Amino acid sequence: MKYHQLKALTTVAATGSIRAASRSLFLSQAALTKAIRELEDELGLPLVIRSTHGAELTEFGRKLNARAQTIVSEMRRAQEDAAAMKGELIGSVAAAITPSIALTQLPLAYRAFRHRMPNAKVTLQEGFLATSLPRLRDGSLDFVVAAAPEDTLGAEFVHTELYSVCMMVMTRSASPHIRKTSLAEIHQAEWILNPSVESTNQQFLECFQKYGLPPPPHITACSSAMIVHALLQASDAVAAVPAKMREVEWFNSGITSIPIQDPLPLMSFRLITRRDSPLTPTATLLVDCIKDAIHRQQSLSASML
Repeated sequence: MKYHQLKALTTVAATGSIRAASRSLFLSQAALTKAIRELEDELGLPLVIRSTHGAELTEFGRKLNARAQTIVSEMRRAQEDAAAMKGELIGSVAAAITPSIALTQLPLAYRAFRHRMPNAKVTLQEGFLATSLPRLRDGSLDFVVAAAPEDTLGAEFVHTELYSVCMMVMTRSASPHIRKTSLAEIHQAEWILNPSVESTNQQFLECFQKYGLPPPPHITACSSAMIVHALLQASDAVAAVPAKMREVEWFNSGITSIPIQDPLPLMSFRLITRRDSPLTPTATLLVDCIKDAIHRQQSLSASML
């Protein structure tokens, strides 16, 4: 098995067609098809089936693709390590960043990163654990910055806390809930939460039990900060969000925090990487820029107290 063959397979799997994969890899369809066929001949098994809908992997093709993704990702990292040793300011980084940090510290970190590596390829997505951990596991992400309870992360990952912040409850400025002061008073409201077990909102749901309440009966499941904001503006729903979101001007437009007196849980924001795969110099630089941006904003906040 050769690198270009595995790369061809993973790209077909990702794009769903020979044509799209060949465009992505800047190859002719004939060259890409040849790479796949050579791999099939070597293994003695069919890997890709063409159809009117594009191309799909066989059962063995899917199994091989799961391993090939990791191999291709590690080969990319090895190539970037070699380039960095030669002093070449090129590389790529793929990361998942939780909206709270993406909307506050990431812009400052991104500017600093781009100043150092203007030609690096950067791929970013929202850092929700349910979608980002599988991609971190298969190597398609270099690292994840997310709100993550420590006990939800397995031994395959290395994780360090960047900071923690209390949660708050928000609703629209004209909502009848804005003067309520306890979870009991807004228990019957429409809640917008991400109730998945790996979400920090699960910790929030446990608060109700702590105060002798069942889970809220009306929950809209949502994992998008943009959708949460839109729904809060358009209804009397309430949502639990990190207090850090107070710093995001557009997010606070038309909505406000409810003065809940019940102690609410802390959200722990963590840097998560794979234990068996060291970060490339490019990924390390972006991580360092994020940490520096967090430190600067924390120092600025402390100086204003």
